[in-house]
Amino acid sequence: MKRIAALAVPLIAALAACGQSPTASAPGTLTADYATRPELQDAGSQAILARYGDDPGLLAALQEAYGERPANLTLPAAPGLTGLDLASDRLAYIKRVGWGTVPAYNSQYASQDAINMLYPGLDWTRDGCSAPDSLGLGYREDFRPACNVHDFAYRNLKVYERTSANRQTSDSAFYTNMKTICSAKSWYARPACYSAAYAYYEGVRIGGSSSF
Repeated sequence: MKRIAALAVPLIAALAACGQSPTASAPGTLTADYATRPELQDAGSQAILARYGDDPGLLAALQEAYGERPANLTLPAAPGLTGLDLASDRLAYIKRVGWGTVPAYNSQYASQDAINMLYPGLDWTRDGCSAPDSLGLGYREDFRPACNVHDFAYRNLKVYERTSANRQTSDSAFYTNMKTICSAKSWYARPACYSAAYAYYEGVRIGGSSSF
């Protein structure tokens, strides 16, 4: 997940120009009502509000975090295994794991030796999350499980079916897994976590193409 680090440059440029701190930048008008809430006063959350404050996606994330709209934690549909040929079943398996839940991935990762006998050529390497600190993106350990699943999707789909649609679906699954992690937090911690999840999602959408 080293690709997210590229997001630091535009964020720093936008938030630290002329020596400003992240909290000195004006929040966007779409999310202005959230910018004064106590649970979003940390510098990281304020930085995200400054960067994405006029983005409808961040607004939707905050509305989900506060229970103002139904939570969307539905993962993308993946094809079933047919048993007809190795290539199609391996591809279907990659999508089922790479677009699935964190617990499902963890179970498969623990059994990778046996899985590799069924579907040779899978890439199980992973490097966790990478994101700039102090800009609301310091959620490396929180989101590491979701980053691992995303790594599996990217590293295998780019070999066996490299399409923009598959990249988009992998990123959507990544976002859902991060929001699922956030939804388990306390009501007070949830908004900042959802905000960070949206920033991570935007990071892979903007800077992840070179890794896919």
